[in-house]
Amino acid sequence: MKWFVFLLLLGLVGATAKNGCRVHEFSAIAFNIHDPSLRHQQMSMWLTNNTGFCSTQDLIGIWNNLASWAGTADSSEIRSKIIEGYRNAEIREKK
Repeated sequence: MKWFVFLLLLGLVGATAKNGCRVHEFSAIAFNIHDPSLRHQQMSMWLTNNTGFCSTQDLIGIWNNLASWAGTADSSEIRSKIIEGYRNAEIREKK
């Protein structure tokens, strides 16, 4: 069952990259993956694939909820990806 959920989430991550920023899919990683290492990996991959589609408001929401969503999987790497995504979103939104 765990592997089915894992594969399903991998499919969602790939689909999200094509369809835009869906913050609820990021938060779903937190509630469906209990292993902190795997949760960190999936959250990091989601951010890599999706921050380019997120607005500043989306990224603020992720930042503000990250401690409760990521738990022990929270890291400077994940925080850096959110900051970088926010800066890029600011540039996109100014154009």
